[in-house]
Amino acid sequence: QLRTARLELDAADHGVWTDLLAGVMGPAAPGYPTVGDLLIARLVADGHLPSGEWGPWQVRALDSGALIGGVGFTGAPGEDGVVEINYGLASQARGHGFATEAVMALVAHAGERGVHCVVAETDCANVASQAVVLRAGFAETHRDESVVRWEIVLD
Repeated sequence: QLRTARLELDAADHGVWTDLLAGVMGPAAPGYPTVGDLLIARLVADGHLPSGEWGPWQVRALDSGALIGGVGFTGAPGEDGVVEINYGLASQARGHGFATEAVMALVAHAGERGVHCVVAETDCANVASQAVVLRAGFAETHRDESVVRWEIVLD
């Protein structure tokens, strides 16, 4: 687990994701789980994404104890020391800086584990998501008609 000023991040194990698919999750913000959370849970349950430290993490608001979304990695870092991060929150939790706070905590965690670079992708039209990575210190490295690629170098 990681804790920030307002959040608790949990590197959930396989059972947590299969429970989520079955509707077992404890207190949650309205709108959680999102379609993206359920997709992530299915990918973990089916073995396409790892669980634990290098997989998806659940994000819980400390003040309410409610699950508000997720942040996580798409797998362990490669030999080049690069790992990809993704994130998403229930609509009720957006606009409060929670995504940036969670991303920054996970980036710091990756750096403590020897990761050299964290990358992320956002849809070109998703300005709010782009603001998250910008506030977290990422720089744009590539853009095409649909996706913007970002990275933060940790060395």
